[in-house]
Amino acid sequence: MKQDMEFIKLILQTLADNKSYFMMLNTLAEQVQEKTNEEQPFNDKFIGHFFLAKDANLIAELGVCFYTGQGYSRPMRANGAKLRITAQGLEFLDALKNDTIFHKVKGFSLGVATDVGKNLLTSLINKTLGIG
Repeated sequence: MKQDMEFIKLILQTLADNKSYFMMLNTLAEQVQEKTNEEQPFNDKFIGHFFLAKDANLIAELGVCFYTGQGYSRPMRANGAKLRITAQGLEFLDALKNDTIFHKVKGFSLGVATDVGKNLLTSLINKTLGIG
């Protein structure tokens, strides 16, 4: 699977736009599916990017979202699973909203993009405020 930064941004924005601090996994998948016109809400792209975002601490599970391990041929949804966007996820989303930053980091791995994006956003804010 190739990482798609636009897709990560869409997942984060969907979580950030939610009125509650958490979102049901099914709701997130269905909203993302609706915005991307994918055939299935829980396709490999969604599941893969879910785990990439989780690995980079951009989202956090409230309970268990997917069952994984030797007994499963692929990740299986857990019933009633919830997740939330983390503070780091909100910061990274803010960085991705800046087109210049987005284009500079979109080719990096998600972990590197998160660090670089936050640093670029901080630098931009400092320059705007005349600090440093």
